[in-house]
Amino acid sequence: MEIKNKQQGIMIVADVLDIVGGKWRGQILAHLCDDPKRFNELKTVLNKITSSTLTKELRYLEDIKMVERKIIQDKPIVIEYKLTDHGMSIKDLIVHIVEWGQKHRDSVFKKDE
Repeated sequence: MEIKNKQQGIMIVADVLDIVGGKWRGQILAHLCDDPKRFNELKTVLNKITSSTLTKELRYLEDIKMVERKIIQDKPIVIEYKLTDHGMSIKDLIVHIVEWGQKHRDSVFKKDE
């Protein structure tokens, strides 16, 4: 897709930030980049997320086809979440965000002296 003007590019940036932005979505996607995870595994690594918020964020990511929910076992129910092929396409972006964050973290979060 060719970007026709700056405003279209800005709208695309806003759309991407809507997906990876916020407090939890980017972290959820980053954790799923390497391996599928069960709900409780995600809840543990995300530490302070509530179950209802994690459920809401996972449902959103499922709705936009970034994450796939798979029932592994019926009794007791075991559900695993993994990135779809479409979701894996965001891995490069996450790697670039990590690299940028490593390079600029000190200056961005510099404490006032």
